[in-house]
Amino acid sequence: MSIWQELTHDNILTAVEKTIGKKLSGLLIKRNSYINRVYELEKYDSLERIIVKFYRPGRWTKEQILEEHNFLFELAEQETPVIPPLRIDGCSLFDLASTPFVLFPKKGGRALDEFNKEGWEEIGRIIARIHLAGAKHKESSRITWRPSIATKHHLEVLYGTNFLPDNFEKSFKQAAELFLKKAEPLFDGPEFILLHGDCHKGNLIHRPNEGIFIVDFDDLCFGPPVQDIWLLLPDIPENCENELNWFLKGYETFRKFDRQSLALVPLLRGMRIIHYVSWLAVQSLDPDFRTHFPEAGSSRYWSETIKEIQEICYN
Repeated sequence: MSIWQELTHDNILTAVEKTIGKKLSGLLIKRNSYINRVYELEKYDSLERIIVKFYRPGRWTKEQILEEHNFLFELAEQETPVIPPLRIDGCSLFDLASTPFVLFPKKGGRALDEFNKEGWEEIGRIIARIHLAGAKHKESSRITWRPSIATKHHLEVLYGTNFLPDNFEKSFKQAAELFLKKAEPLFDGPEFILLHGDCHKGNLIHRPNEGIFIVDFDDLCFGPPVQDIWLLLPDIPENCENELNWFLKGYETFRKFDRQSLALVPLLRGMRIIHYVSWLAVQSLDPDFRTHFPEAGSSRYWSETIKEIQEICYN
């Protein structure tokens, strides 16, 4: 039985103290995270801060979580600017009453809202280095990011809930089916590698005297490299040529980029829309869902979502 809904100050501190073998101060700061439960703690003797992340039960298997950890260790060993978890007696994944958790050193940084030319080039170099490592992985326990696998799975999850209203069911399913039919064949050409998977500005931080770091590899997946690029761009590729060229200048310092794969961007956006619908369907079972997502599931929401998918299909 998972303790997910009953995480308390005492059982969190007790679990972490037992894991690290050191006493903690009473500090427990809840950090912003909706999917997982994340807290900042402090060691009693040194005042060193650590982060504990409790994974939402059922979202990932142990194998999938460890693949994320091992990839971070691999990247860190190659001096790629990421923040790997702490290893204790050779382990990085721990358990509290069937709820898995991980510990990270606290490494703060400044959020990045906008990039100049040098910033785009630096980000390009970082992601290329991640992709160099990811290209060595020929298979993965993580989801494969193509419509016939990822999107089909997300639709099955959605259809297994009551989140999709009866009066929108037919039009949504027709749009989703048309999207799958259009998108899937276009994923036959590009290479598939291990990716960050959710590479947007919110997952980049700047650390003083160290530069830009990429964080939060929760959505690690196996897919086309362009998936780690399009979310960073301020607009569709044809409307932000400068930013794209700056990024690719940095990227191609380490790795060639297939520019033809930019044609996948509208389809990747469609996949993300359907993924988000599926995610909302699962989260809608949480007691405080409506507090965080008051408009989700409304008639306006479904009308706009279906229209977006249809526009991608017909353009």
